[in-house]
Amino acid sequence: MPSKYQPQVSAWREDLHKWVYTTKLHLSNNKKLRYANDDYCEFSRHITGMGYFVRIIFILALFVINLMCIAFVFITSLVIIYFQDLRILAIFIEFLMIFLLYISFQMFLHYLYAPEDCPIRFNRKTGKVYIYDHFILYFGSWATFTRSPLKVKEITVKEFNWADIQGCMTSVSVPLASGGMVRSYRLECVVCEPNTTKVIDHFLLTAGSPSYDEWMWINNYMAFSDNNLDGELMPEDEFTWPIKVNWPEEIDKKSKASSLEEYQKIDAEYKKLGNK
Repeated sequence: MPSKYQPQVSAWREDLHKWVYTTKLHLSNNKKLRYANDDYCEFSRHITGMGYFVRIIFILALFVINLMCIAFVFITSLVIIYFQDLRILAIFIEFLMIFLLYISFQMFLHYLYAPEDCPIRFNRKTGKVYIYDHFILYFGSWATFTRSPLKVKEITVKEFNWADIQGCMTSVSVPLASGGMVRSYRLECVVCEPNTTKVIDHFLLTAGSPSYDEWMWINNYMAFSDNNLDGELMPEDEFTWPIKVNWPEEIDKKSKASSLEEYQKIDAEYKKLGNK
């Protein structure tokens, strides 16, 4: 049975319920909670899943791979020009090297310039959700082949209404050489037109965890049901990446508003500044 939210997200597995979970046990946030108070909370969507030094090793390794690909392209170009008997094979190898260079160059730039995190904020007083998005969260999608690698520094910040957001579980299975399968899970949120199931946008909530914990935690928090919520914040890394999370001033103020009236006042102030 397909998802009721259409068009369906890629690799869809199941739709998630959106309600208050009345379990007596504490609802874990899987150590993804960056901050929480009575107005808003912020969840981590850590983009690399690796520490500072491991990220540097990846950057250096990808830099070497890029140099090797460039060298192969240069060599095969010479073979195409001067050795007619090997021209067809050289053309095939050159196209393969160009493809690998494009992918490895994108990965190199992503690990180099992507921010340390791409958090998401939920304001229960205003019913708004704020997404700090970077392309690396969706690396591996078709956009990998259509998006310019030079846009790697771009950050997209979006605002949605919590009432229009629904949750979905997606999964991808990868076969093992020794037999069996490894399945990777992602919790994604779809954004629908108000009071419909028509999807107009979607975003990643969390990856690598096959549980509903974060989704249940957020549902209870937005419904002011705090009694069973685990409030432990995510551990701070000893080393963090130099490129920090930098919310735009307007969004930062709106996401921390203590009431809908305060939110509307902030919105009016910035609209007035924008008209000058």
